[in-house]
This record gives sequence, C-alpha cells and structure tokens, in this order.
Amino acid sequence: PGWLQILDPKARCNLNIDLPAIAPELISEKAALSQLSEEYFQNYCRLIADPIAQHWTVTTSTFSDDQLLAWLRSRPGQSGRLDWAILNPDTGEFLGEIVLNELDSEAASMNLRIALLSSIAGQGIGSQAVQLVVDYGFQVLRLAQIRLDVWSENHRAIRVYEKNGFVLHSSIIEDGKEFL
Repeated sequence: PGWLQILDPKARCNLNIDLPAIAPELISEKAALSQLSEEYFQNYCRLIADPIAQHWTVTTSTFSDDQLLAWLRSRPGQSGRLDWAILNPDTGEFLGEIVLNELDSEAASMNLRIALLSSIAGQGIGSQAVQLVVDYGFQVLRLAQIRLDVWSENHRAIRVYEKNGFVLHSSIIEDGKEFL
C-alpha cells in the first residue's frame, strides 16, 4: 500500500537486479548524491535530531552515537538497498539522506525514502534528489516499480512525489495516522 510509480508496462524490466555494492554518485543542479557512510556521522546526527525531520518521518526511536556510527559503517556493501547522502553539489554540505531499499527481485520493485534537514526545505533539493534516484532506478536498474509511503499530512512531500510521477495507490492507518 502507499504511493507508487510504475514504469511503462511495455518496458523491459530487469528480473535479475544486481545492485552495486557502493551507491553510485548522482548529481543535479541542486543535489549531489554520494554513498552514505561514517564520513557523514556528525551531520547525520543533526538530521536524526532535527525535530521537524523527526515529525515528518514519524521517527520516534532514539539512537546512541555508537548505534548510529555502526549503522553508518554498515551502509556501503549492504545488500538489497542503496543509501545515499544528499549533499550540496557546490559545497559538499550534508543536507539529508535518500534510500532505495526493500528490494523485491521478483516484482523488480524497490521502496524509496528520504529525510532532509528542515533548514533546506522548500528549495527544490528533495525534488531533484528524488528525480535522480527515480531515474537511476528505472533507467539503470530497470526497476518496474518504485513505491513509498508518506504521511497524509506531509503536503510538501506529496507535491514532490507527484511532481516526480508518483500516483496514489492506496492508504493505510497506522498508530492513528493515515499514510498514503
């Protein structure tokens, strides 16, 4: 359930999806994507602690520095997913993360999720990061479908997803919140 984007059904999909061990560098005017790793630890801690980012990603868990560092160290080479840091292409400043995960090889499908520092919201960075990952998923990995869930009250994110071709498939209620 949730939002999803489906590739043209006439397109040849890759049923033997071979994800790279390291997320490839992707770049646009406003966003550069690079493999998420321990190199971004301090800035990643800022993202995880950002109350507005926590609100929109419905994050309620807390993590120790050791847990976050171990998690970041495990990102390169992780199977079934690609984790990118979102960076300013001119300065290299960390702006957030974007992920393709939950690989379903039989359906040639993956899930997308994104989290941005609240200080950069509304600048088109998330839109460009999503477009880079969607293009990579369809053109390089030859996925048939990229899906995601979004809280129904997150209107800014919904506009970004619609702008990038996602269409509403269904909704679910979880912990009293509606997710599309």
